[in-house]
Amino acid sequence: HFFAFHLLLEHPHTRSHPLPFSYPLCKGQSGTAAMAQHTMELLPPTHTLYVRNLSEKVKREDLIKNLWAVFQQFGEILDICARPRKQSLRGQAWVVFRDIYSASNAMRSMQNFMFHGKPLALNFSRQKSDAIAKLDGTYVERKKPREKKRKKAAEEEENQGHSKRARMRAAPKRTNPPNHILFVEQLPEESADNQPMLTVLFQNFPGFKEVRIPPNNRAIAFVEYDTTDNATHALNNLQGFQLTPDNQLKLSYAKK
Repeated sequence: HFFAFHLLLEHPHTRSHPLPFSYPLCKGQSGTAAMAQHTMELLPPTHTLYVRNLSEKVKREDLIKNLWAVFQQFGEILDICARPRKQSLRGQAWVVFRDIYSASNAMRSMQNFMFHGKPLALNFSRQKSDAIAKLDGTYVERKKPREKKRKKAAEEEENQGHSKRARMRAAPKRTNPPNHILFVEQLPEESADNQPMLTVLFQNFPGFKEVRIPPNNRAIAFVEYDTTDNATHALNNLQGFQLTPDNQLKLSYAKK
């Protein structure tokens, strides 16, 4: 899978965007539409990528955050839709780009990309997303759910918000003073893809220089930025990033 990483690292349209602090609500594909897309003939290019073969062990919030992190380098993302709670839509997601050019580049570079230990299966979506429909003026509001379902959905969103704020407050203590080099722990020990995988993630933030992995310990790494402020920005956004179903990044400042 190094080839997929190689394409990403040399992609001419890499952009530096911070991860969002909140994620778009999913308004989306019906179960019927999702099942129809299981045929993998290559469809005509659209703004939206249909993503299959996702790990069902990853929580929805982490899944959206991680998809955003690896796809944002190809262009502006308007929406990411994923509903792992709905049985018929598990293992699937939709990534909506503002323009078709960005979606096409992402399709070419990310096909079979190893994501949470599984190769991504990508195609263009058959269905126009709500985000694009709102932009081109063709959006038609769907029938509103019953009051009971709407209330339950609101409660779930509120509970997710409380959990997210609690995790942000419970950020790990940093014993070392701020530094332009970050210390990364809890990497997959047996993986040969750690360096290109980390490069893909950390190069999305301004001032990125390089990733260094000690030859005698693949479970740790050092990520260097040009300034301490840029290193801090990356640390705050990627702390706790779910690299694989069993590996969550632990970030701190390296010792000076």
